[in-house]
Amino acid sequence: MTITFTLKGKFIVLLLGICFSMMLFNTNNFYNIKVYGHFFTADETATFVAILDQLQTELKLVLANLAANNVSLAQNHASKAATLLSPKIWVEIAEDNPGLASDLRNAVIRLQNVSSSSESQLNSVSELVNELNKRLEEDAMVRIAQLPPSSSNLIEALKSLASIFGGNNQELDQETKLQALAFANVIDSVLTSYGKAYGIGFDMTNMSNMAMIGNNSNPSSMVRSSPVTESNSGANNMNMNMSSMNISSNNMTEHDGEMNMGYSLVNVSEYQSAHALATKAFEVFNAKLKHTTMSNNKNVTDYVTSLENGLTQLNDSIAKKASPLDVMMIVHTQIHPNLLEAFNLQLRK
Repeated sequence: MTITFTLKGKFIVLLLGICFSMMLFNTNNFYNIKVYGHFFTADETATFVAILDQLQTELKLVLANLAANNVSLAQNHASKAATLLSPKIWVEIAEDNPGLASDLRNAVIRLQNVSSSSESQLNSVSELVNELNKRLEEDAMVRIAQLPPSSSNLIEALKSLASIFGGNNQELDQETKLQALAFANVIDSVLTSYGKAYGIGFDMTNMSNMAMIGNNSNPSSMVRSSPVTESNSGANNMNMNMSSMNISSNNMTEHDGEMNMGYSLVNVSEYQSAHALATKAFEVFNAKLKHTTMSNNKNVTDYVTSLENGLTQLNDSIAKKASPLDVMMIVHTQIHPNLLEAFNLQLRK
């Protein structure tokens, strides 16, 4: 599901074009390249921020699996982190912070080759992962700060006048919308990993595939689903730590391998990624989205509340290893619609 900005009234925001020159580089010495200035669009930035969120998640899973004495799964997640660092992402990180790009390159190679879970190794990896994730978070903030203004002073003045004369100004600042777009990308990555975990044969991020669910669909749950009970609140969900995620394959019960509405769990590392990314999405929601909408707008508040409930159900369902179709239903009928409404987004045509 691809989401982009919506435009209010007849005002059209013209985003700066991309000014970027591709450079050839020696793979043995990647950073002997010249990086030129690049004016990124909001959609590009949202994708970039979402990839950094996924990188942080995979690096944490390397550490968590190593702590659980599962070197093989730790290596799997290090390899997934390396895959996320495509040449394009390498260059974009290097443009903001060449030192971070170089350190990431060396770190993923080192983590893919980790061979033991000794105490000294674990302490070393813990220090490395924590430091990298802190720097990745800082790089995301740098990228967001580089965005050009989304509207002119004239538009801002007209919006202010509309507010003075009784208009209902529901415009959100560009950073909030960008964070909402990045959040949507992380949710898509949850679906992608969960689909791989169960070896399904279709794209879970494609809403048109919901027809496969058949009679399980419930149109009435499309927006503003019923609140969950207090015992399943988002606050409780956020208290979940890595040890509750069945990190080690040795902890997988016989029931976990059974058929689940026609699908069986076939890839533990992808399941871990889906579970950790759903948790990451909740963290992003609570830290960057939950309190940024207009509190005096009841409709928006209701959508945000329903979005939170959907996130809680998503995390609970993944923790219980629910059917991929059930997980897909939660995202497409409870999370996406309420996200669109709460943050004034729309599907890209």
